[in-house]
Amino acid sequence: MVLVERATLADREAIERLIAAYITAEGGRPKAERISWAVEQVLKNRFPGSLLVAREKGAVLGVALAVYTPSAELGRVLVVNDFFVDPAWRRKGVGRALATRLLQEAKAMHVDWIDLEVLPRNPEAAAFWKAIGFTTAGRLIYSKDVS
Repeated sequence: MVLVERATLADREAIERLIAAYITAEGGRPKAERISWAVEQVLKNRFPGSLLVAREKGAVLGVALAVYTPSAELGRVLVVNDFFVDPAWRRKGVGRALATRLLQEAKAMHVDWIDLEVLPRNPEAAAFWKAIGFTTAGRLIYSKDVS
């Protein structure tokens, strides 16, 4: 049975490995220093949010990293930046368990809105989020790399 809980410092290596796999799966190039920095920020509560892991028999199978941000328009927003389930564990309820716990965490934080991004080349992820009640917000995301 899959257990979803808040991540601890002991989970850090497994979380970073899964997030690197996620970035690679999305066609990106993982940068270890960025991954490490992001994970540390949420683990040490420097950015309020939620860092969850799904595990079975001690092995970390999935991760959800989301951060809280205020919005004058939307209110309290939780932005899901990283969400990934080991491919060997997909379609076994791990993603749904992670998402369910993330929604519980959002309610506990009195969040008004949850945002996440799905790349057009990932229709499986879009179908997953739609199946659990998420819809497109009718907005386009514009980005610029300033590093």
